[in-house]
Amino acid sequence: MSLIRAILVGVVMCVAFAGCESTRQGITTSVREKFSGPTYERRVVEGESTVVFEAARAQANVMGFRITRAGAAQGVIEGVSGIVSDDALRGSRQRTIKVRLTAATGGGVEVAVLFTEIVEDDFNKGAGLGTEAPLRGHPLYAVFFEGLEQALAK
Repeated sequence: MSLIRAILVGVVMCVAFAGCESTRQGITTSVREKFSGPTYERRVVEGESTVVFEAARAQANVMGFRITRAGAAQGVIEGVSGIVSDDALRGSRQRTIKVRLTAATGGGVEVAVLFTEIVEDDFNKGAGLGTEAPLRGHPLYAVFFEGLEQALAK
């Protein structure tokens, strides 16, 4: 009887640890990002660095981000969105944008963007204990780069 129980436990463990491939990839990506840092989405655009900087800064403003840090010489733009509370006023969400501008090897400017979301799901657990997570594959990236391209085309 104990042999059958051991085999049954082994089969259940194998099924449990096999899991879904996307879940394993999500966990692996999350762990990798914790140690190596989140992944920025990158594009190379044509233009002078100061013009690209101003266009990126303007696009962040258009998207509703308040600029908290910006430096053309450093090629850095950072900002935060407004805070949005849930219906019961027990939690809140806020997004951040980080833009890094560097000279591209083939000419132009490489624009690297990272959007993150800060979630505080229950104020009763302790104020200021939010969780920050990068937004991967989010439509905000397409909106940012499309607006940047349009601003540079003018």
